[in-house]
Amino acid sequence: MPFYDNLFFRTKNKIKIKFDIRKRYNLHFLHKYYFSNDSKYFKVGIIGSGPSALYCCKHFLKNENIKVDIFDKLPNPYGLIRYGVAPDHISVKNIYKTFNPVLSNKEKYRFFGNVNIGIDIQIEDLRNYYNAVIFCCGASDSSLPKEEYKKENGIFHAKDLIYFYNNFYDDLRCKNIDTYLNTHVNFSNSIIIGNGNVSLDIARILIKSYDDLIKTDINFNYLKIIRRHNIKHIYIIGRRGFWQSSFTNSELRELFSLKDTKVILDKKNYDLCFEIKNYDETNKMKQRQNKLFLDMVDNYEQLKKNPTLYDKYKIIQFIFYHEIRNIHNINNHMKEIQLGLNKDIYSSQNNHKNNKNCYDINNEKINIKTPLLIFATGFKKDNFSLDFYNKSVDKYKDDILNKKFAIFKAGWFQTGAKGNIASHIINTKQNITEILNFLNTTTIYYDNDITELLKRKKVHFVSMDQWNYIQSLEKNNGEQKGRCAQKFATVKDILHILSDKKNE
Repeated sequence: MPFYDNLFFRTKNKIKIKFDIRKRYNLHFLHKYYFSNDSKYFKVGIIGSGPSALYCCKHFLKNENIKVDIFDKLPNPYGLIRYGVAPDHISVKNIYKTFNPVLSNKEKYRFFGNVNIGIDIQIEDLRNYYNAVIFCCGASDSSLPKEEYKKENGIFHAKDLIYFYNNFYDDLRCKNIDTYLNTHVNFSNSIIIGNGNVSLDIARILIKSYDDLIKTDINFNYLKIIRRHNIKHIYIIGRRGFWQSSFTNSELRELFSLKDTKVILDKKNYDLCFEIKNYDETNKMKQRQNKLFLDMVDNYEQLKKNPTLYDKYKIIQFIFYHEIRNIHNINNHMKEIQLGLNKDIYSSQNNHKNNKNCYDINNEKINIKTPLLIFATGFKKDNFSLDFYNKSVDKYKDDILNKKFAIFKAGWFQTGAKGNIASHIINTKQNITEILNFLNTTTIYYDNDITELLKRKKVHFVSMDQWNYIQSLEKNNGEQKGRCAQKFATVKDILHILSDKKNE
């Protein structure tokens, strides 16, 4: 199709009309829709309403002949932004406001909260209402090194604590960690396993002052518990060195800004990070990070010279190239964690034997007693969503092959849990290109409305207007107590409030 800056045509009464189309329209669809008298739309259904789903929607904004329905099993949109971002990262949490042009555009986008795709409605239903379905289900399942750790008292995944301080009580493990921390009289330290920003978030939230956190929307039950325990020492343990870590410099700097806190690293452990030559020495970001870890070494040396400083400061201590060798339960809460050097790192002991500063690979052990061990060892896709996706693709493989229907995936459900919220922008832009290319090949339009099906199935879905009402209540409840918001803890609470409002 040739490209024109402007198109002209004459009406029946011979009035000449000019259209400047270059600025407004995606030319993929002009010949199919914009010069037709029929109000026809391509329809896309999105499963999930977190960052990847909403970035997909933002990319759709410029295509006026696409309508999108967004489904989430929770009554709220935003996913990771609401329940994953640390409460003291208010600027990151406020990213949700950038999606207002999407969710406020009622002609183009609709939100259906409290609709569990795969349970409330099936892929067969979606097939009858949409040209394409995008799975944006995220990757929120915990990934523990050993399954039996889930049954151990005082051993949790990062997700459990994150859901607890973000007030998401519909998750069973969130309730478990709440109960555990409430039944323990007092503890002063914690071990976090993991070399990523999630470890830094947890360390910061565990050690940050009550006065700093009370202003946020953090779970008040969490605040009361942590205030009582008053954690003084946090260990962040990594199987590899800081050169191979996924820490960002901005998150590391935040630790240095914590009130009455010293961030430390043993000089011998720092030197070990340079013994393993599997890193890029020219990486500018890592070079700047190296300076931060040198500052930690300086802090360690200060405390070593003057041990009384341990009583004055809270401590965040990094230990690299170590892994858990053994966990010994002392009583119902306290356990002794035995750490040893990560032997897998070394091709042979000869790499180190001539370095007098190096650890003894076979005999080096660190024993730490703690009541709280947290694994920040990554997230994975939940089995239900993954199985549902695979079965859906298999069921409609012929339709997909013949361009009659399409199933896509985006965000962490596609890439796995890596990167930050901003990384979804590039990923979803690539996805949308594929989706637009598919829609450019189809002539099928849908004018039916899934709302009627949901009503017939008696699915009590939550609209965007209803969610905005809930969000305004949370904000008002928080402001009355000097906080930015006070979130409702369960789906049951939210649905009860909406039911009461409906009956007013």
